[in-house]
This record gives sequence, C-alpha cells and structure tokens, in this order.
Amino acid sequence: MPWAVLSSQRFKGKGKQNLWFVAVTWLIMTARFIAGGIEFSIGPVHWAIQPSMVLDYGGAVAAILAVWVARDWSVKRGEASDA
Repeated sequence: MPWAVLSSQRFKGKGKQNLWFVAVTWLIMTARFIAGGIEFSIGPVHWAIQPSMVLDYGGAVAAILAVWVARDWSVKRGEASDA
C-alpha cells in the first residue's frame, strides 16, 4: 500500500482526523500482536504479555477498518454529515 493513500487530505480538501486514528490504532494492535509471548523481569517485578490468537487480531483489525471504510463510503455517497 503506497503511503500517499494515507494522506489526511481526503474529501473536499479538508483533513480528516479519523484516518490517523485508524493508522495509530492499527500500529498499536499490530505491535501488541507481535509482542505476544514476551516475558521480562525488572528486579522483583515479572512482566509477561500474553500471546493472542490470529483470529482475535484479525477480528479487531477488521472492526477498526470496517468503521473507517463505511464512513468513507458514506461520505463519498453524500449520506453522512461533513462534521
């Protein structure tokens, strides 16, 4: 996916905040999925990130992307407000 697609200048020349929210959310979810299973200790404190299933990760990503795609689709069709 070319990074030009992730431009914040979308419809009618106005920047859209939701695209950056989607990108940041996807990065956080992906980092959390990759970090699953990591364990480390700092002194007496032991931290462990539980691994997550691919189905859970895919469902979360699909939910976030579905909201964004539905909003862009409705804006293109003129059914959503320009707020």
